[in-house]
Order: sequence, then C-alpha cells, then structure tokens
Amino acid sequence: MRKFQALSLSAALLASLLLGGCANNAASSDAASSDSAASEPEATPEPTPAPPAANPLTGAADADYTGKRPVAVTLRNMTGSTPQWGIASADVLVEGVTEGNTASLMALYANPDSIAKAGPVGPARDLLLQVALPLNAVPVHIDKNIYASNLLNTLAYQDLDGYHIGKTAFAFDQDRQNAGYAEENCWYTTAELINSGLASYGVSLNGDNTPLFQFGERPAVDPADRSGMNLTITFSPDDIDCLNYDTGTGLYALSNGDGSPVQDADNGQQVGFTNVFVFYASSGIKDDGYTRQYDMTAGIGLYLHGGAWERINWTKEDATGPFAITNEAGETLVVSPGKSFIAIWGGYYGQSISLTAADGSAQTLPDKPALLESGISEEAAAAAEADYNAAQEAASAETELARAQAELPDAQAALEEAQTALDADPENQDLITARDNAQANVDALTAILAAAEQQDGQAE
Repeated sequence: MRKFQALSLSAALLASLLLGGCANNAASSDAASSDSAASEPEATPEPTPAPPAANPLTGAADADYTGKRPVAVTLRNMTGSTPQWGIASADVLVEGVTEGNTASLMALYANPDSIAKAGPVGPARDLLLQVALPLNAVPVHIDKNIYASNLLNTLAYQDLDGYHIGKTAFAFDQDRQNAGYAEENCWYTTAELINSGLASYGVSLNGDNTPLFQFGERPAVDPADRSGMNLTITFSPDDIDCLNYDTGTGLYALSNGDGSPVQDADNGQQVGFTNVFVFYASSGIKDDGYTRQYDMTAGIGLYLHGGAWERINWTKEDATGPFAITNEAGETLVVSPGKSFIAIWGGYYGQSISLTAADGSAQTLPDKPALLESGISEEAAAAAEADYNAAQEAASAETELARAQAELPDAQAALEEAQTALDADPENQDLITARDNAQANVDALTAILAAAEQQDGQAE
C-alpha cells in the first residue's frame, strides 16, 4: 500500500513538473512572438490618388484637367467678320464693348487640344484680359492696344501675339478671302499652331488653372418659375445679342438682333449656353478719348439658368483676381456645370437690356450702372449723336448736289436724243420707255437742285 502511494506521489510530482514546464514554455513562446512583432516595421498604406480635376471653365468632370492651362482667343466681331470659327466648341464666350460701338469677343477653352480652328483672330483688349488672366489662361490674339500691352508688360505675362510671331502660330484661310472677306477676317489658329508658337518662346500649356465659378448641382427650375426665357442685350443699335432658352436642350441659344442664329463657321452649329451672366460695370472713356474704361472692382448683375433669372453681386480684387459672385442673400453663387456666356455691360447711351418670362411678361431689371467721371451723360451723348447725324446729312446733301449739277447737262442731252428718236417713230414702245426714263432722270436731278436752292434761301 505504501509502495503504491509512493508511486502515486512520484507520478503526481512528475506530472506537476511536466505541466509547469509546458506553462513556462508557452510563456516564453508568447514573449518571443511579441518581441518579433514589435521588431517588424509597420506596412505603409498606399497613398490615395487625387481625383481627376474637373473642367475649370464648365465644372464638368469629363476629363482630367490637372496641370492644364486654358487658352483665351480674341475673336474679331465687327461687320464682315462672321461667322467665326470655334465659337460653338468654346467653354466660355465673353463679350463687351471696348472701343466705339462694336463689342469685342473672347473664346475660352479649358482643353486647348480641342481647338480645331478658332478665328478670325482679333486684337487683345484689357477688358477681356481681366477675365482671362485670373484663370492663368494663355492670351492668343493678333496685335493689341496700348492698354492691353501695358497690362501684360506690367505683369510680365507671356501672350501669343500674331503681330510678333506670325505664321508660327497663325494661318491664313485663302478660300475665305476668295469668298470676299477682308484680309484681317481670314486669320485663324489651331491647337497645333498654338503649341508651336508657345514652344518658340519656351512656354508650354502645362500649369495650374483656377475654376471660373463655384460649380455645383442646382435644383431644377419649375416651368411655372421660368422668369428668364428671352434675354436681349443691346451693346449698340448695330450690335444686339439675343439669348433664348430652349426647353428641349436646356440651353440658351444665341442669335443676332435680326433673329438669325449665331453659328460656328466650322460646323454650322448654333452656339448655346447652360449659364448666362450679365455683369453691370460702371463705364467711362480712357485718356485716348475712344477706348472704354470700366470699373471692374464690383457691381451687380444677372444670372440666367434653366429659364429663370436672379440678381447677383460680384467683386474682383484686381486684373488678376477672379470673380467672386454671391446671390442676394450674400451666399456664394452655385453655378450649374456647363458652358457660360458672360456679357460685360456698361449701360451707357445706346445700350439696353430686356428680359421676358415664359408668359411673355417683361421683367423689372436693376437700374443701369452709374457712369464714371469720364463718362458722357445720355443728354450729352444724344446731342453729340444729333450733331453727328446732321453733319452726315449735310455732307450727303452736298455730295448729292454736286452729283446733280454734274449729271444734269448729260441727262438733258439724253432726253433730247430720246425725244428726237421717238418723234421719228412715235409708236415704238421701246423708244417711249427710253424717253420716259430719261425724263424721270432729269426730273430727279432738277428736284435735287431745287431743294438745295430752297434750303439756301431759308438759311439766308
């Protein structure tokens, strides 16, 4: 019995030692494992790639615009220059009177590679540059006035000017000239030519860009709230833009004052916009007595989208500062992604704006901006226009009188010949017609001379 107990005790002791050994080994193993884990470096997480940059001019996420500078092409916009190339493919069109009565036009492209053909290329103006420079856009033009030149030189800002670089960046459309266009309305550029021109300066289109607006989704406009369907902007009596909302496309289609569509010369497409802006800006005259001066630091304006309109406020620090736009509540304006039309409007003599709703009712718009000190009052402008028209009429009358005096002797001789021929053959219908035409010509010339004599008598 004692032998059995001794054996049992020995077995229990052995078991205890064995179990203790297992526990110690487990503890050692855990410690070793912990030390090993502590000594291994933690894995570095993969960096999250930056999302593709949206189009800075339209807000559309249709490609990656990271590191791409926009291009700003000045287009000729005077009589005889239309239709222009590239206006339908532009992301933004900017228009405003810079000299005289005809508005200058600038086309902005966020993706320069999309420029198949843009033109006719016109001269740069400082008003348009104040929209392009804050975007870090490359100005493309042929020649520039002194104010645009001074602005670019002061900022040491590299442009692409055909006056200096010529055919390296610009080409001539001979077919257009053969069709009757003046030479200055035949020059154009392309993406390839722009890149070629910049390369000659050691400049590229790589660089930062700045969003034109704060883009974002806007609530859909209820058809009952379509207060801004048809906008007419009169820059001058001979330069009128009409922007009419198309409920089918959701775009404001651009037309001329006579109702004809503004079309791209490259593809015949009518120009259309998701957004329309009118920036009111006080205006006057620069020291050359001809070029328009604008206060581009702040103002009010109109924003049209979806067939509706609202009043906005805008500010701009300087020539290189972007537009900061708020709604009437003072909140940053959210602009719908899409192409935009921007009109800079001084509201001086000869300019006007009208806007109608879906039911045809005229909208009450903000008052015209005040004139700058260098501006001309409407009364003075009207008087100057009346004097100019009177002078033109007097000059025309004098020219007409000189013509009548010079032509009357020959006209009387032609009448005598026609009458002599008719007397010899009184039944000849052709001779009767010739005599009647000759008589009408003499009567018209005689009337001009009589009117001049009467006017001279009244003047005495």
